[in-house]
Amino acid sequence: MKSWKINRIKGSNRDSSPSFAILAIAIAVALLALSATSCSGTLDATLKSDGSVRAAVRLDIPDALSERVRQLVGLSPKDPLFSTDAIRNQFLGRTSIMLVDVSSPTPDILTSVVWVQHLDTLIADTSLVPPGMIVYKKIPAQGSNSAMRELSINLSKENAPYMLKLFPGVDTRIIDSLSPPALESEPVSADEYRLNLEQVIIGKKNMPAFDACAIDIVITAPKTISSASGGAFSGPVFRAKLPLFTLLTMEKPISFSLRWPE
Repeated sequence: MKSWKINRIKGSNRDSSPSFAILAIAIAVALLALSATSCSGTLDATLKSDGSVRAAVRLDIPDALSERVRQLVGLSPKDPLFSTDAIRNQFLGRTSIMLVDVSSPTPDILTSVVWVQHLDTLIADTSLVPPGMIVYKKIPAQGSNSAMRELSINLSKENAPYMLKLFPGVDTRIIDSLSPPALESEPVSADEYRLNLEQVIIGKKNMPAFDACAIDIVITAPKTISSASGGAFSGPVFRAKLPLFTLLTMEKPISFSLRWPE
């Protein structure tokens, strides 16, 4: 397995243009660093009662990983890890999701804002969202229970490639260098992948920083949330944390949902 992975890293022919972040996933490869030794990604989305969504994304590769990531991708030490022009081009012609702003304040940081005019329109765009990945529905009133709205996100190995189309900023060169099992046709267990990360891809000394990587999901609903799964909520705000390693391996589906009064 180790030799196969080395060949995959050296001989990859995947498209090197940025696509997607987040979600995924692999939604995101090395994401928002809160310090020099830990990193996480942040996706902060606000859903309005008219069905529109505004989402802010921040990606940041910490010092503990940035040097190794550049080696994997073939960049010089001072080359930026993100191309804002490529990200803008990624959204050209799209109508179901639009790029509001994108910037790279430092070579290791990317911030972006996307806007969806109506969530139903995005869900109907099957070139970006496969059936069942995002579900937004109205639950009719029943007896004494008033009508509700529900948003659910369902991630799996089957729809993992689509996550790269929704999360602006994740460069497929970096994703390919990590060879995530979530995007590979040949089965690789989480244990096997961790061994590859330690011995071939990231290096054992960088694993603590890698293991600290996670994506923080923050969703603000139009009204106070009445129930949720896969995370915690307070008032109209839902929060969930998705470890990067879990997203890259995707051995089990990941789901979370929230419900609020219509």
